Amino acid sequence: MGKVKLGIDRIDEPEVRRLLDGKKIGVVSAASGISSDYRFPIDILNEKFDVKAIFAPEHGPRGVLGPGEKVQGGVDRQTGLPVYSLYSEVTSRGGKKEDSGYSPAGDALSGIDILLFDMQDVGSRYFTYASSLFFLMKTCGELGLPVAVTDRPNPLGGAVEGNILDPAYSSFIGLTSVPVRHGMTIGELARFYNGEYGLGCDLTVVPMSGWNAGMYWEETELPFVRPSPNLPTLESVYVYNGTCLLEGTNVSVGRGTTCPFTMIGAEYIDPFEFSDALNADGSLAGVRFSPAFFEAYFSKLTGRSLYGVTLHVTDKRALRPVRLGVTLIRTLEKLYPGKFRYEAPKDPANRWHIDLAAGSSELRTGGLPADELCRRWDAQAEEFARKNKKYFLYER
Repeated sequence: MGKVKLGIDRIDEPEVRRLLDGKKIGVVSAASGISSDYRFPIDILNEKFDVKAIFAPEHGPRGVLGPGEKVQGGVDRQTGLPVYSLYSEVTSRGGKKEDSGYSPAGDALSGIDILLFDMQDVGSRYFTYASSLFFLMKTCGELGLPVAVTDRPNPLGGAVEGNILDPAYSSFIGLTSVPVRHGMTIGELARFYNGEYGLGCDLTVVPMSGWNAGMYWEETELPFVRPSPNLPTLESVYVYNGTCLLEGTNVSVGRGTTCPFTMIGAEYIDPFEFSDALNADGSLAGVRFSPAFFEAYFSKLTGRSLYGVTLHVTDKRALRPVRLGVTLIRTLEKLYPGKFRYEAPKDPANRWHIDLAAGSSELRTGGLPADELCRRWDAQAEEFARKNKKYFLYER
């Protein structure tokens, strides 16, 4: 056992067994995290308790599906358990169908005594696993069905950064009023959701031992598994809160390559000019840039020669990923006016994707320099952390 003991690692402790013994259990999990002994939570729980069903988020119960792909119900090959989708056909990147698309139908919950949620978050408001948790808790609160969350580390520690989401821009990639980099574990988020949104959920969080909010992933001594198909490395996780903002533009973030989120590019970028400008920016601590030449084999801009930069994290503690994302956008606006652009709305409510990710239209329309915009946003993040201390479970 490593330095940190996960919630799922504590499953045999008496207080946890009392919570689950004799209960018909629904498991909400995916391939986003494993136990300290390299096993999937679904398989551990099915071996030890009376598991009746699996509820699968984006990417499916074993993590094989790409972003946005419909998750089908069916039967899990390993356990033979029925699988119910939490990411169904009515799901959309925005719009107002979330309640029907992201929550299990009543018949799927029939005969379940408790839902256990175990998924690895990445410390980002964009990440859909946290949104799945919110809707599950909302549904279970309405039905009087208990929920247990076996907690996992925030791989970015407890630092906060970025603005608080404006509810007018709420979507599945930014559902609740937390900063972009929220600084909480998935268990702390569950407590925050229950308290601030009045979900009325009978919630139990099984906390970790040995973890504190000053720790980054490498310090936990836990095995790393990609939390989603396009976050294959810790470096991609560390920059994700920044480079993900580029998803709402006509720039590739490296999906369809072996370096998603750590490489960005477009046909019109001069990779030497772009990397030189970014390396000369004294506000970007903890990261350096080199020219990149690549082709994406799926997702955006497929089959084209693309030019841009590869990101190299040199100091994860100094890195401010949200600042990174804002600076990338402002630099592209300055160097390539008329070529760099935000992608037109595809959202059913005619909202821009960049606004849904950024949590407001301020980045797209405000025209504020990166320094000023980030100062405003970070003041919001710091106020959030002060206000919501009561939901924290770990030393900060």
